Amino acid sequence: MPPSIVINEPLPRWKAMVLGGFRMAGLVLVCAALFYAGILFERYRQRVAGSAPVAVSAPQPGDPQKAAQPERSIPAAAKPDVMELRKLEGLDIQAFQVVRDNAVPGQLRYEFTISNEGRLYEGTLEFLVQGTLEGRPTLWEYPPAGQRTAGNAQMRVGRYIKTEGKIQLPPGLVPEAVALRLREPSGNVRASRGVSVAPPEQN
Repeated sequence: MPPSIVINEPLPRWKAMVLGGFRMAGLVLVCAALFYAGILFERYRQRVAGSAPVAVSAPQPGDPQKAAQPERSIPAAAKPDVMELRKLEGLDIQAFQVVRDNAVPGQLRYEFTISNEGRLYEGTLEFLVQGTLEGRPTLWEYPPAGQRTAGNAQMRVGRYIKTEGKIQLPPGLVPEAVALRLREPSGNVRASRGVSVAPPEQN
């Protein structure tokens, strides 16, 4: 019996182009899914790795014991990590700068930008100034705990924000580092970043 010979007609060019397009689209979808899965995993890892914020005690109105303590300074033994870098659920303090205001003694000028790739952030802003006061290590809070419910201490970040301002230090406080913290109503710190403050210029 003579061998059978099957001759397949070549695919039309338009069919070949359509099949090639489907293959390319499938490859792009697979790559996009892997990239998105990587982003979700990184956010989950950051959320799990983030440690609970360290509570910094502050005097409360009407408390006779704490009324005698300086409201703005905290013993160095109780201070949190000022240089901590934290960004949870997409909230990131991307840039933070603090410099001395040479025109006003004891005043700092700050500037920062915040991006948010997660849920809306609504909470309070706080600064922790680490330095020395009368030769002793000190951590100073600004604004004080009782003054964070109004004014510039309130923050709302949808996707991006950039702002600047000034901090007037208490007399005698020599700053060494400053931390910016974004705290939610629950008390958790969702984002933080610390920077060093350059020493004053010597004349």
